[in-house]
Amino acid sequence: MNFKLPNFLNWELLNTLRHEMSAPLTESFVLDVHFKQIDIPIVERLRNAGIDVNIDDIKIHDDGTLIYNGFRVLLYIRDISSIAGQTRMPKYHFSYCKALETMQKNSRFGRYVVANRDSGEFQVNVMDSNIKTQTVRLNVCQNCLDTIRWKGFDMQKMARPMRLNIVSHFSLLDFFREYPRDLVNVKPIHTSDTAPVNTYTDDWAKLSRTIKLARGQQCKTCRIVLQDSESKYLHLHHRNGLKYDNSEANLDVLCIACHAEQPMHGHIKVLPDYKEFLARHQC
Repeated sequence: MNFKLPNFLNWELLNTLRHEMSAPLTESFVLDVHFKQIDIPIVERLRNAGIDVNIDDIKIHDDGTLIYNGFRVLLYIRDISSIAGQTRMPKYHFSYCKALETMQKNSRFGRYVVANRDSGEFQVNVMDSNIKTQTVRLNVCQNCLDTIRWKGFDMQKMARPMRLNIVSHFSLLDFFREYPRDLVNVKPIHTSDTAPVNTYTDDWAKLSRTIKLARGQQCKTCRIVLQDSESKYLHLHHRNGLKYDNSEANLDVLCIACHAEQPMHGHIKVLPDYKEFLARHQC
C-alpha cells in the first residue's frame, strides 16, 4: 500500500496555525552544516603514522638532534620504490648527520615523515604496481650515531662488525631517555640560583688537548687532520652549548671552519685565525 504525503505548504490546518503564530512561509529549507575537521593532537600523530614534512620544517637542536614543532623527532623516507620485487628499506635519522647534509646539498630529498615512536617500527609505502602500506622495523642511521657519539660510536675507528652490533642493539627507549621527546614541557634542571655559570672548567686546556690527540687531531665533519703546527685551527666544540658539560658525547673536534658553521657560532668567521685557515686550505 502506498501513501502520498500532502503538500504541507497548502495544508489549511497548518496555514491557520502559522497565521496565528505570525510565522512566515518558507518554501525551501537548506540544512547549512559546517563540519569541523578533527585536529588530532601532534603528539598522537607523531606516535602513530607520523607527519608528512618538508625538510625546511625541521629545525636542528644545539645537540644536533632533529626538532619539529617543539618535539624531538625521527626522520625517514616513507615512500619506497620496489624494483624487480626488491625493496631497500631506508634508515631513520635522529640528527642532522652527514647523510642528510649530503642529500640536502644534492637536492635529493624524497618524501620525509617525522615520528617519535620508540618501538623502532615505522609505516612505509612500498611503491610497485600498486601501493602497499606496511609497518616495518627500520635500522638507525650510522652517521647519526656517529654525530652524537652514541655509546662511543665512531665511524672511522670502529670495525664494521662492532658498528653493526651497536646498530642492532640501538634502543629508541634509551635514546629518548637521554634526549627527551618533548622540548616544550621539559623542566630545566637548574633554577637561577643553582645553575652553574656557563664557562669553561679549570682543566679545559688540558682536557681539550687530550681529546684532540685521542681523536687523531681530525675534524669530525670535514675529516681534515691538523698537526701540532696548526693546532690553533682545531677546536673542541660543546654540542649543547654548555661549556661546563665535558661529557664525551657533548664534545666534537672541529676545524675552525666547520666550527663556524655550527648554530650560533657565526662570530668565529670574523676571527683572524678563521681567515688564515681558509687561505691555507682554500676551503
